Amino acid sequence: MKHARTGGPDIAFRVGRRVVSAVADDMSTMQRVGAGVVAALVAVSPFGAWNKVEAHADPIVAGTAIEVGPFDVTVLRAVMADELGSLVPAPGNHMFAVVADVVNTSDVPELSATLGSAVPAPEDVGIVAVDPFAGLDTGPGDDGGTGPDAEPSASASPDEAEEPELPSARILYVKDATSARILNPGVTYQIALIWEQSGDWEGDEIPLRVLELSWIDESRLTLDNGYWLPTDLAFEGPIKVKDNRGMSEEGQS
Repeated sequence: MKHARTGGPDIAFRVGRRVVSAVADDMSTMQRVGAGVVAALVAVSPFGAWNKVEAHADPIVAGTAIEVGPFDVTVLRAVMADELGSLVPAPGNHMFAVVADVVNTSDVPELSATLGSAVPAPEDVGIVAVDPFAGLDTGPGDDGGTGPDAEPSASASPDEAEEPELPSARILYVKDATSARILNPGVTYQIALIWEQSGDWEGDEIPLRVLELSWIDESRLTLDNGYWLPTDLAFEGPIKVKDNRGMSEEGQS
């Protein structure tokens, strides 16, 4: 099996130092994070779609470990920064990160994407949505029916438009800003779960949700067997956000 590569940075040291300085902090930020218990209105179905059902979540308390499938996760803080490692936002936006200590408590290496699937993007805080047509080559002169001469679509009314899909987090190791892929058993990793956030968003806390990971021995829907599946909402709470935008490299050292 593959093992985590926490050494040998795959990006420049200068870029690595930026993400370390942007998301690393002392305990004062952690102490400012309030704990809360909020009634959750959504949960994840086995098909991955959000269903409006009532669920009750335990609180996320900064500095206190929670059990998420094969992981013990300790949420530390949330920060905004101009750039995080190799991740650079679109003009006018910034990067947003939730920093956590993570321990794989199982006996085998686990993908960081498994943990990422249990931490959906915070809603209603300006997280930039996925463009479903990004990278789609529609051919020369084809504007996908959105040009000035396009006929209006009867099915494109605003009332019927679907909610934009929010992306999964990009996950980096905090210590060197390299991409976190494999989490080995018994090792404590400090990671940052990162999204792009709109520069128009203003606030000092975000609602963080963590889903339960359930082990699936044998799937009745797919050919895959033996995997972790995000299911019901398990933890929820407000997380204070520290604004590190505009910090120079000299100020970060």
